[in-house]
Amino acid sequence: MAAEAILGAFMQTLFQKLSEIALDQFRSYRGIHGKLDNLSGILSELKNFLDDAEAKQLTDASVRGWLAKLKDIAYDIDDLLDRYSAKSMHLRLRTQARVSSPTYFFRRNLYQYKLKQKISSIMERLDKIAKDRATIGLQSLGEMSRQETSERPQSSSLVDDSTVFGRDRDKEEMVRLLLSDSRHSSCNVCVIPVVGMGGLGKTTLMQMVYHDDRVKEHFQLRIWVYVSESFDERKLTQETLEAAAYDQSIASTNMNMLQEILYRVLHGKRFLLVLDDVWNEDRDKWLSYRAALLSGGLGSKIVVTSRNEDVGRIMGGIEPYKLQKLSDDDSWSVFKSHAFRDGDCSTYPQLELIGREIVKKLKGLPLASKALGSLLFCKTDEEDWKDILRNDIWELPAEKNNILPALRLSYNHLPPHLKQCFVFCSVYPKDYIFRREKLVKIWLALGFIRQSSRRRLEDTGNSYFSELLSRSFFQPYQDNYVMHDAMHDLAKFISMEDCHQFEHNRMHDNAYKIRHLSFRCTDTKCMQFGPLYGYTKLRTLVIMHGYKSKMSQLPDGVFVKLQYLRVLDMHGSGLKELPESIGNLKQIRFLDLTSTEIKTLPISIVKLYNLQILKMIDCNSLRDVPQGITKLTNMRYFEASTRLLTRIPGIGNLICLQELEEFVVQKGLGHKITELHDMDQLHGQLSIRGLNNVADRQEALCANLKAKEHLRTLHLIWDEDSKVNHLEQQEDILEGLQPHLDLKELMIKGFPGLTIPSWLASSSLPNLQTIHICNCRSRVLPPLGQLPFLRNLDIAGATEVTQLGHEFTGSGNLKCFPVLEELLLEDLPNLRKWNFDVAERLFSKIN
Repeated sequence: MAAEAILGAFMQTLFQKLSEIALDQFRSYRGIHGKLDNLSGILSELKNFLDDAEAKQLTDASVRGWLAKLKDIAYDIDDLLDRYSAKSMHLRLRTQARVSSPTYFFRRNLYQYKLKQKISSIMERLDKIAKDRATIGLQSLGEMSRQETSERPQSSSLVDDSTVFGRDRDKEEMVRLLLSDSRHSSCNVCVIPVVGMGGLGKTTLMQMVYHDDRVKEHFQLRIWVYVSESFDERKLTQETLEAAAYDQSIASTNMNMLQEILYRVLHGKRFLLVLDDVWNEDRDKWLSYRAALLSGGLGSKIVVTSRNEDVGRIMGGIEPYKLQKLSDDDSWSVFKSHAFRDGDCSTYPQLELIGREIVKKLKGLPLASKALGSLLFCKTDEEDWKDILRNDIWELPAEKNNILPALRLSYNHLPPHLKQCFVFCSVYPKDYIFRREKLVKIWLALGFIRQSSRRRLEDTGNSYFSELLSRSFFQPYQDNYVMHDAMHDLAKFISMEDCHQFEHNRMHDNAYKIRHLSFRCTDTKCMQFGPLYGYTKLRTLVIMHGYKSKMSQLPDGVFVKLQYLRVLDMHGSGLKELPESIGNLKQIRFLDLTSTEIKTLPISIVKLYNLQILKMIDCNSLRDVPQGITKLTNMRYFEASTRLLTRIPGIGNLICLQELEEFVVQKGLGHKITELHDMDQLHGQLSIRGLNNVADRQEALCANLKAKEHLRTLHLIWDEDSKVNHLEQQEDILEGLQPHLDLKELMIKGFPGLTIPSWLASSSLPNLQTIHICNCRSRVLPPLGQLPFLRNLDIAGATEVTQLGHEFTGSGNLKCFPVLEELLLEDLPNLRKWNFDVAERLFSKIN
């Protein structure tokens, strides 16, 4: 049902890829560059009709069919570009040494011919789609706004308290916040956001609070305004006046005049204003409407109910009050009050048992309890109740199911790039525990994250997750996240023919259309891979294992059939061997082999030129990887044990790598510190061990640490058991290892030289916050007291240091250690002198 929104985001990514590939890889290919431009032009034109298709697809089967065909073509174009991009890279690597060979030109010409044929075939399909568009009457809406459709009835301040359960504590807390005299900054008016997912009862809570006798007595004026999707400042000002019982007729529609009247009505009065169901994220609109509200008296409160935490922050509110789900007992009370006459179920004990099981599925969502209870009102047939227990909430009769529109509204307000990220999550089962970092990497691998010139993909992906979290599509769970069952049902309902969970050997009716699949294995019987072969267009395959399941190997044909995979997750399986056919997955970006029992990787893995994320943590049986693995230059994450990574020669070829926890310097070719020269994308922490194996200062400079602007923590470590001669040379080496000025934490351990480097000063590393100097032989400590942001300082094993004086704190009138919070001095056996004024200046700064 949301194919158009997901398709819009997908096509935007496709345009970018078409542009990049046309300009880069196919510039010299005669005829192909122009064809790709034509392809992009037709897609761009068709994209303008997606909004109209969205409005018509619910009632017009021909529009739904048109969207499905367009989506298939878009996927095929993406597959074509990926496949031939990988093929192009493979040809270049194989023929670098013999570019002019006849074989090379033959393969290149054959490659171009096949590519032209496929593009021409796709162009024919696109032309037909374009003609069909006119036949079914789709129009380009351009910038025109679609007529608003109300998906939720307007709220009022009235509520039937007899059907509200489990909110007494929330009500008392809200009353406390409203009656408190605390002021928000310098303003008389305080904004209190109440946030939570749709159907959780935010409006109901505020209805109870609004009519509480204590609240009525405290506020001189109470106003209730239902806002919903349209935040029209003029209209809201007028409605606020009307709700404030302004008894004079308002003929004017002039915003300035309306604001002035509202200003006078509220002036000096302590008022309570409830703005129910706010979606506005435009701060300027809020400021325009708020101008008149600021005239209120001290203690005035504005309560904003919203599904989005950011809405409250935009309105300058205090920390949002996050409404939690109901307990099962309270949910049952809501359910039975609507399912049984007078809420009395005593004469139907069997229905009560079924009803309590239904309530458990609803995970504390009062709207769902109310809806299902109402649906079963006065029905006494057990089969009717069991039908509800077996079905998802979306399979209920539409005219009696207000859960769908309530949550669908949240989805409709998502931008397209977030819609496809959310809908993808339906591939996982209910109650699945999402790990944020992994999910973002999967989104990245699937091309869901939009490229930005100012931010790296991972940071953009993290902002996507944060936005979905703030809008209640995810909920925190311990250190990870879960999705409420109703939200999961919504994603499943919307995804339709894109995502599927393969269970009980039941294949989807349109398996060839499914793009993302989870394959659950709960016992040894699920190891029949035959049905999988029907899912020929899969981009994602997640093999999920129960504790009883065993899977030592995969059939060789599985990766011949599923050649479009971009994400393959086999985390936690008992897999002992990967078939050679893994090399067929030319488009794969994400491969998770974490906690498997694999002993070796097939040589064909070095053909996976598009691979970006390879996860092999806790692969304790794995002893080695193929030598050519460093040809995979698109790799962004290579997650494996340090023992394994240090054995890979030439790791410096992986110039896109974002993380490298540890690099061990060795004297052999491919293991020298010069491997770090081009790895400027490294983020986070890097430990460099074995610095005693660096030959000289020039070699140290070749590590190019000064250019690694994304590193925040750097550990420089010499092997303590190695004998080092030429101490002056070691001092030169450390001088050559100067980090980037944005470094936040530095460790120097085991340094055998007598002089700490000149760059360890405020002018070279002004942003340092933490320093560890361990087991170093330096006699004099550098002027660390001049580092302006140094908070933590740890000096241990400085056996040659004899005094702490101005050389340590810095001289002159500059403040020493201006923000130091923690100082640890340990194992300084030869420390004899500590200048009194230095000690006094130092300890006065430590908390």
